[in-house]
Amino acid sequence: MRSRSLLRFRLGLPVGRTLCAALLSVVAALGTGLATPTPSSAAADDVVGSRWIGLGYNQNPQPPNGTTWSTADWNRMVSRTDFMKPGLVRVMFNLPWFWSGTDAGGSYDFTSASYLNAEKVIKHYVDEGVPVVSGLFGIDDLTYTAANTATIQATLIKHLQTDGAAPAYWVGVNEPNVSTGPKSYSYADWETATTNLASAFATAGVDTARTVISGADTAEAGISSYGGDLDHQTAPGCNAGCDSGLVWKLASLNTFTAQVYAAGATDNAVTFQTSSDGTTWKKLAVAPPTPAAMVTGKNGGGMWSYTYTASGITGSKYLRLSVASSPLEHTVGSMHLANDSTSVDDSLYDLTRTQTALDTGTWNGNGSWWLRSARSGLLGAGEAHFYSQELYGAAPEYAEPVMSEAVSQLRSAAPGREVLLGETGMKAAQYPDGSKDYRFALDTTQPLRMADLAVQEARSGVDGAAAWCLDGYASSTFCGMWGRGSDDPGKVSAHSTALRPWFYTWSLLTRYLPTGSVIHAPAEPTGVRVLAAQLPGGGWTFALVNRTSVAQTVRLSEPTGAITLNKYLYTDGATPSTDANGFPTKVGTLTANFTDGHALTVGPDSVLVFTTAS
Repeated sequence: MRSRSLLRFRLGLPVGRTLCAALLSVVAALGTGLATPTPSSAAADDVVGSRWIGLGYNQNPQPPNGTTWSTADWNRMVSRTDFMKPGLVRVMFNLPWFWSGTDAGGSYDFTSASYLNAEKVIKHYVDEGVPVVSGLFGIDDLTYTAANTATIQATLIKHLQTDGAAPAYWVGVNEPNVSTGPKSYSYADWETATTNLASAFATAGVDTARTVISGADTAEAGISSYGGDLDHQTAPGCNAGCDSGLVWKLASLNTFTAQVYAAGATDNAVTFQTSSDGTTWKKLAVAPPTPAAMVTGKNGGGMWSYTYTASGITGSKYLRLSVASSPLEHTVGSMHLANDSTSVDDSLYDLTRTQTALDTGTWNGNGSWWLRSARSGLLGAGEAHFYSQELYGAAPEYAEPVMSEAVSQLRSAAPGREVLLGETGMKAAQYPDGSKDYRFALDTTQPLRMADLAVQEARSGVDGAAAWCLDGYASSTFCGMWGRGSDDPGKVSAHSTALRPWFYTWSLLTRYLPTGSVIHAPAEPTGVRVLAAQLPGGGWTFALVNRTSVAQTVRLSEPTGAITLNKYLYTDGATPSTDANGFPTKVGTLTANFTDGHALTVGPDSVLVFTTAS
């Protein structure tokens, strides 16, 4: 059994990068040339401020065949997941597995095959020391805000705890903020439901040292539309005469750069004014920027980024950004001001706005539920879903700066709380009927995409992330690292139990970035993601993901001393080295000392993992 103590992750953060350092590191890395190795990174400067729990996956607890787990199906699942050694697993409940009824009344059934299957899976991980995120996928005929809905959940959790299957984290309902489908709840609904849940926990005697209320389990893929801002200020469409302004103060202001998002490609509602006294204002001539379409915005489009820049400003102490009456939504992403001796970086939710008394108009907080719930005082851990929109055309590297900003905000809002991604992966394309196209999960590029995303998320400071998914859900939801069904088990397909290519890289990262690792984020060449991890029992893991078409060399400096590392390699289009089970096997070893710097070369479209662990 792998012993883990979640308590240690709730007792404070290691010293880590500040947000500014993180973003500067990203910018510096993006500017690095490809022809020469990057400079050695200073090990003391690249430690990520997380309490690393690890990577894992979402698992359907119902068996792939029949109504109960067969020995063969169970043993296959256990063998594969034991190799992976997940740090975090999400196992959700469907209400009919243990409850039937309405708000007016109903009954529990903790003897049904479906319930027992779910309990068996959760208990398996609890016995292994793996923390489980759980909750309800839906509430069927119940009412989200009803006290009885909370009571039903608390009764379930108490039963799980009594049977030794206590989830470490409990979320009330899956993605309550989704605006389509049967949910579409308001944030106020979430607050009511979660307050009820806390009360029901107390009444039922739920041990909150074993199971904490977490969340808000929201879909946050759209945060990428605002560069990671979880609480941007927005001037909504309004009537004539309701111009809105934000004001910054910096004596002898001479330059500024502002990023603004607008829901249109021909916006001209944004203007700038300067003032020496905060009373008399004059319009500042600012060249109209070329809007950049945000393919990551609003789940695939609909927002444009405008970057306004001006220099040579004189006689000014105040700068006002104004948004005139407009039918378009506007969002201020960031503001950078400078004079000859001082600069002010006011980014995203850090919009402290140095002269708030002069702000005007109606500015509303978008109010990401993830951030608002972190501030609510109702949660023991922050947890949400984040999917890369690479398949929509987004540049893969956008994930890290987006998540770094999000994590920074969440850390500030709820110090000492875990920041978890209950779902992560690639945002799938949708068919006209609303179903999703999961064919990407079968292809040979998915191992690169998922390794890339995992490294970026770990570098951003999240404490854990669970991939969507282990082996699939409904027949149309073949999202896993292997599938369910009777297709040829020796050939990868939507309904085959054959291991898919992305099992190779995801299993390496779950296995060799174990709970308690200290994550490092070294400098990176453009198109390459780099991660170093000091393992809890001693030793190191290094992961390099090359998304370019040429070999890349990275020089790493970490306080390793002389170590011997096992080497694993995945290259898109090539057959990786595996054993008879299909599990990754090493392709060689490397003895090196990274203390004074050592160069590693990763081939094109490849993932390299070096680890001292076996």
